Amino acid sequence: MKANVMQHFWIYGIAGMALIAVSCEKTEYVEAEPIHQEGMTTLVFDARYGDADFELNKAYDYKLTNPDGEFDLQYTFTRLRYWVSNVKFINAAGEEVLIPDSYYLIEENNEIPVQDGTHGKIYPANKREAIAIRGIPAGDYVGVKFSIGVAPKYNDNLTLQAGELTPLNGMASDSWMWFTSYIFTSLSGEMTWVKETPESKTFFWETGSNEQYKEKTVTFESSITINSQAASNVELEVDVEQLIGFEYPWSNSVIGATTPDLMEELTANYLDKAISLRAAVSSAK
Repeated sequence: MKANVMQHFWIYGIAGMALIAVSCEKTEYVEAEPIHQEGMTTLVFDARYGDADFELNKAYDYKLTNPDGEFDLQYTFTRLRYWVSNVKFINAAGEEVLIPDSYYLIEENNEIPVQDGTHGKIYPANKREAIAIRGIPAGDYVGVKFSIGVAPKYNDNLTLQAGELTPLNGMASDSWMWFTSYIFTSLSGEMTWVKETPESKTFFWETGSNEQYKEKTVTFESSITINSQAASNVELEVDVEQLIGFEYPWSNSVIGATTPDLMEELTANYLDKAISLRAAVSSAK
């Protein structure tokens, strides 16, 4: 009987010491990694003319060299408008993240009569160079892709809507084909041949057929972080002096559906020459 009692005391004593030992141990906590949610970035298309800032209604000198010689021209611009569409960010793994319904109108324009001014409709003067893009999955990104223009699905059927697409802003035309479609890019103004007796004429250069719907890839110099705790900007330059780089601009003052080869050249001027990366940066908020 005494042996059993002593055995119980011994067992309880061991258990008690174990409890004391556990209670005396230091509890360590591991801080959980913060959950970074979707983020946003600002995509900027800063219009320039060579080294100068781009402005409407201002005369810019242009030196034209072609097989016929060298000529001094001046350009005064009244409109620069184009669709940026199907934006995709390229993450560090090389995957492309498509931004749904990403159709944005970049523009710098004076007032524009809509539908040739019928019903007194006027599209107001506007300047828009920056796009705030939200809902981007958190991660590190090394580049961006986008197209200039409108994908055939929407270009062939103006009743379909996506993003900012609408024919009510003067960026649709019924003169491209037998059906109405979007104008992809629109650049207009006045050109002056600077000589002993100067001559001036208006120019109107547009693109808008499905064949001109093409994509551009911009690779960042270093990756940027996009998430809910980071602020980021992707700044692109658009050099308008490169857009007007035609061999014979004076005799081709109108570019549109009847001049497909020149539309192709104008599209190449946008994608291959005019648009370039200035900087892509991110920082903690």
